[in-house]
Amino acid sequence: MSFLYALEGIIASVKSERNLRFHIAIANLIMVFAYFYEISAEKWAILILQISAVISAELINTAVERAVDTATDKILPSAKIAKDAAASAVLVFAAGAVAVGVCLFGSVDRIGETLLHIFTDIKILVPCLALGVLDIFFVVHGGKNVKKI
Repeated sequence: MSFLYALEGIIASVKSERNLRFHIAIANLIMVFAYFYEISAEKWAILILQISAVISAELINTAVERAVDTATDKILPSAKIAKDAAASAVLVFAAGAVAVGVCLFGSVDRIGETLLHIFTDIKILVPCLALGVLDIFFVVHGGKNVKKI
């Protein structure tokens, strides 16, 4: 049962939190790029851990925000600190993920070659653009008509 509750929490958070949808969309694009960059299995493991950490931090931030909102409807300094600290954790994880990404994809020449490969092969470019459009739609419209949890 706890697995189902966890799944419900993920779904509800994705529906209500634009920042979470943004992190998921960026992760999609980074994983596609990593595929064409042909990173090693070890680098895939690091990339997946970083993505999981950022998304987990965003879920924890959502939980803290909702718990604080449930506990009080007053604007309390302690409530603000709790919410700000949780949001700061997401920022730290995201900044760390960017730093790890620089290490994983550090070769500027190789990044350029990979992007050139993606953008000059129509069989690769069209699905990548479609994914990009779907990601934008997901971020912008993924939570429409959904009440905040």
